[in-house]
Amino acid sequence: MNAPHNSRPVEEFNALLSALRRVCGEDAVCCDPSDLHFASLDLFFEGFPPLAEISPQNTQQMVEIVRLCREHSVAICPRGGGMSYTKAFQPPHNAAIAIEFSRMADVREIAAEAGHVTVEAGCTWAELDAALAKHDRRARFWGPMSGIQATVSGSISIGTVTFGSGTTGASANAVKSFEIVTGTGEIIHTGSDGTPGLSPANRNFGPDLTGIFANDNGAMGIKTAITLEIEPRPVHVNGLSFAFDDFDAMATMFGEVAQRRLASEVIAMDGDVARQNAGNPDLVEDAKAMWRVGKAAGNPIGALNRMGRIALGGRRFLDKAKYTAHFVVEGRDKAELSSRIKAIRALAKGGGEIVNTVPLMTRATPFPPLPVTHPDGRRLLPIHGIFTPEAARAFHRDYVALKDDFAERMSTAQVTIAEFFAAIAGVGVLYEPVFYWPDALTEYHRRVTPEAMASALAENPDNAEARALVREFVAAFTELTRKHGGTHFQIGRTYPYAQHREAGAGSLLRALKSELDPDNILNPEALGL
Repeated sequence: MNAPHNSRPVEEFNALLSALRRVCGEDAVCCDPSDLHFASLDLFFEGFPPLAEISPQNTQQMVEIVRLCREHSVAICPRGGGMSYTKAFQPPHNAAIAIEFSRMADVREIAAEAGHVTVEAGCTWAELDAALAKHDRRARFWGPMSGIQATVSGSISIGTVTFGSGTTGASANAVKSFEIVTGTGEIIHTGSDGTPGLSPANRNFGPDLTGIFANDNGAMGIKTAITLEIEPRPVHVNGLSFAFDDFDAMATMFGEVAQRRLASEVIAMDGDVARQNAGNPDLVEDAKAMWRVGKAAGNPIGALNRMGRIALGGRRFLDKAKYTAHFVVEGRDKAELSSRIKAIRALAKGGGEIVNTVPLMTRATPFPPLPVTHPDGRRLLPIHGIFTPEAARAFHRDYVALKDDFAERMSTAQVTIAEFFAAIAGVGVLYEPVFYWPDALTEYHRRVTPEAMASALAENPDNAEARALVREFVAAFTELTRKHGGTHFQIGRTYPYAQHREAGAGSLLRALKSELDPDNILNPEALGL
């Protein structure tokens, strides 16, 4: 690129914007200042507002966008569903456009017998799951909890877990092929469909090119379509929950369950946050929730049984637990379901079984409207590390000490932390603290908060002290994660990656980036590139 990006005059880009309007249409090029400010925000961070937000309608338009931006030395930042919290998509300078894919959200093909589905970049996980349900299928990994808004391409670009992670692992494991537009405008199909005349059925037809573009934050190529492996929807689903007072016992169990792939979803939280987020009893809302759980049981007798157990258990399981761990269990038939449940119970050493409200609620409403603040309106920020079970136990001890070191300052700044956990098949344990603090809300919070939750948005004064303290803790947490051999999803521009690659791997990474994106216009600075 030719000049310092943050000093290029806006008038320099008029020819580019005119050309983009000719390619995509007037209404596909948004230059409204408030919309561009919103496109520069995620849950916590702010980047430069882009020159424009572009909404391509097809892959060929995306090719033309890349060619025009390359000609004008302008960066391209794909935004996905905008649910990042690691500065994954924000422009790092003013010579950039944002891409949003709401006009490219079709399900192109459902090949039920062949076992795959191809969707365009803007399709959300909730939309995909609804389309596959009509064929009695689902994706093998079928989305994060934010799937009502998170797009398939965005989630797989940053890496994510939740639904199916207990058996499949992370999101990228379910991908068969990508349709990629590179930084030179070339279209690449990464699976067996990279050979003319073949379908995308086989990811491993030769070297695995698909993996290069998974978890790349869009820095290696722009995903315009994704082919995922699909499977029949489960016939029998149930849940188990346990209370633990000892983190080590819970982490050990998570590792054992994940290695055996006994549960589809394995999640946990500290007892304080479970009690806090449960709120006061609301008979109307509880009845609605129980009805959803009942419908998920699949038959009237099962529905009544589940609703009765939840009604009897109520919120009592939250009264004393230090941690609560929850397992969604599936089976092809009742015998398999029973066998898995029996095996999980046998592994729950140190944990006492409690009412299974949380896993049943989770499966009954897998993609709920997701708040981007605390229920009381405070701002929030998640961070995370991923560890083997053994490393998670050692990390936990040092993390508790780190939190103690910050405790007095956090109390003064009104910053609190809650912890969430998950098991990931083939990887280990995800350890996710979430910060909460009173602070002025941004345009991101106002636009993304679900309408039903908007009344809870509190008008707090600006709290720069708390934000600075959160940033300091994030830096210390990240260094502690590295010390214990931890890794990350959603690397963005927050977690270090390219900076610490070994010499051979780092050279290969940069060579691939240079080949695919020689002018560094694809989400520059993401992954540390």
